Amino acid sequence: MRTRQFLLAISMLTIALTAIAQSGVEARLKVIRDAYEARLGMMANQPYDDGVEVEQLTVNYNRMYPGTGLYRHTDTYYWTDDENEEYMLLPQLYFVTKRYTMNSGIYRYYREYLFDVETGEPMFLLIATQLGDDVGTKKEYRFYFDQGKLIKQIPERIVVDEHDLLTLDFEVDDNGRAGNLIPAFNSVKETFDAIVPTYAW
Repeated sequence: MRTRQFLLAISMLTIALTAIAQSGVEARLKVIRDAYEARLGMMANQPYDDGVEVEQLTVNYNRMYPGTGLYRHTDTYYWTDDENEEYMLLPQLYFVTKRYTMNSGIYRYYREYLFDVETGEPMFLLIATQLGDDVGTKKEYRFYFDQGKLIKQIPERIVVDEHDLLTLDFEVDDNGRAGNLIPAFNSVKETFDAIVPTYAW
């Protein structure tokens, strides 16, 4: 009888902990979705209004690759310039878009990176792929993060088709989970830090 009660108590505790964890994930997803919506207002550069003044930088790279055709790459960075006692301009990166095409536009890739503007931590990553103008080939993958950890991905299981002409540009394990995506955020941030200077007083 005691064993049965013990197992029942363990089961109830497991259910309760799962419910708490799930509600924590849902709360975090709401924070991320709210931040994603808020970025639209932040991206509106209004230097002559009383609103938030936001800076933007776009970098274009075009190159003809032998045997594969034109490669185009465009990265756009959005940030706010804060200041404090130490810095006159302290850039806080919060959103980045990356779009690139290969083989003269046959293969298309698009990414969105959302950072927490206060902490700089990764919040959200959107990856989209498409084969030329064929809308039917478009695929989207959404990844949500909390303190550097992937907490949700959509779709929950990513199926890699080895016969698909458009390959994924990120790793997927045998369970259909994306590999470590944090280095991609770090690379974006490092490039931004190298291009956009911080100015001390």
